[in-house]
Amino acid sequence: MYWKEVVASLYPWDLLDEGLDGILDVLERDTLTNSTYLVALMHDEKRPLTDFYYPHNPRRRVYWTEDSRAYWRPNPDSYSNSRIKPRTSNNPEIQGRDWLQELIDGSRRRGMTVGAELSHTWVDKERTGAELADIVQRDIHGEPFAGRICPNHPDVRAYGTALYLDLATHYQLDFIQTCLIGFFPGRHQPWAASDAGEAMRLVGIATGGCFCQHCQAAAESQGLDWHAMVDRLKWLADGFDAHNHRQSFELRLLRESSTSATALLAEIPELYAFLKFRTDSLSGFFGEISATVHAARPEIDLRLNHFANYPELMGLDLKAVAQVMDSVRSSNYAEQSGDPAQMAFKRAYLHSIRRAVGVDTYFLSAISPRPKATPELVKQGILVSAQCGADALTIGHYDGAWPNCLRAIREGIEEAGIVVDRNATIFGG
Repeated sequence: MYWKEVVASLYPWDLLDEGLDGILDVLERDTLTNSTYLVALMHDEKRPLTDFYYPHNPRRRVYWTEDSRAYWRPNPDSYSNSRIKPRTSNNPEIQGRDWLQELIDGSRRRGMTVGAELSHTWVDKERTGAELADIVQRDIHGEPFAGRICPNHPDVRAYGTALYLDLATHYQLDFIQTCLIGFFPGRHQPWAASDAGEAMRLVGIATGGCFCQHCQAAAESQGLDWHAMVDRLKWLADGFDAHNHRQSFELRLLRESSTSATALLAEIPELYAFLKFRTDSLSGFFGEISATVHAARPEIDLRLNHFANYPELMGLDLKAVAQVMDSVRSSNYAEQSGDPAQMAFKRAYLHSIRRAVGVDTYFLSAISPRPKATPELVKQGILVSAQCGADALTIGHYDGAWPNCLRAIREGIEEAGIVVDRNATIFGG
């Protein structure tokens, strides 16, 4: 078994606190890392994510990120046709340095490939709640989903393309990765995996997004009867409010029934039409980005960081998106649960991705060395990744990783008989 890459993700504050060379020394020695990427546009989130305090940061116990900030130097000309501009840091510790270029320079000195990630949210909630309020998704009653940008909004599409073009044309990157959150899947998804649970998850998209004017225009341009579709979905959405007695009664019957998701789709064609419209919208968005960026940099790898258990509920048709993106990263971190039983789901999750993207697509599997991971689970995750056809390994994430679990990465690769060789011939490579 050959893997082309072992990829490590880093944040600007990691470089600030621990120093890039020291981090890369550890990653090369303990994990065989030969590729890095900066989370270059990062959402609002406490770090480390999965534990109270950092396990090896010498300067601080926690770091509080700013919301949706860019950690490179955005080129103003790239956004001349975009109403939305990336927002940079207000943190005095972080300001004034091009963290992406620093990672590129340090990684290149060691012969590593290097990339950048545009993480979950591309615009901060402060602006989407004020001057950019029109770009957020809307529920069926017109209420906004804070921070969820609509991929059918023309300004969002222009901004997304500009982000990628800026990074691709002004930095010598090997890949650009994203785990952009798609359509809001619905506010009510609490039912277990069963026939009724699948049906309830499906019905739940009626309480999700997006029903804005730009989605209406996009749907009607495809020949959909928007008003008929929305009227039928509104009956479903209203059922989640117990005060709508008739709708609520029907929904409670569905929840207690053996009705399957397929039966529901056959019964309610408007529900399938909305599901398909959303997947087509997101696939089209990524398709536009891919065509534009590859026209400027044909060789760059555009990578999808796939994280959702039910991607179709947020509008992601993995098979379709894989046709326009160059590679796919699984973001399953079962190891950090500390529960060996979760590894069965990891195996199934990886199989579902490989089935969707095909055997020739370059496919990276993530493992997590974070609490509550153990060295044994890390090694098991590596073996499962190899057995499920991964072409490379990616680490999520260095900042919260315990040293014994980092060391287990190299040990697990070697014990599994995997050779990390960037020059190896691998499908999709």
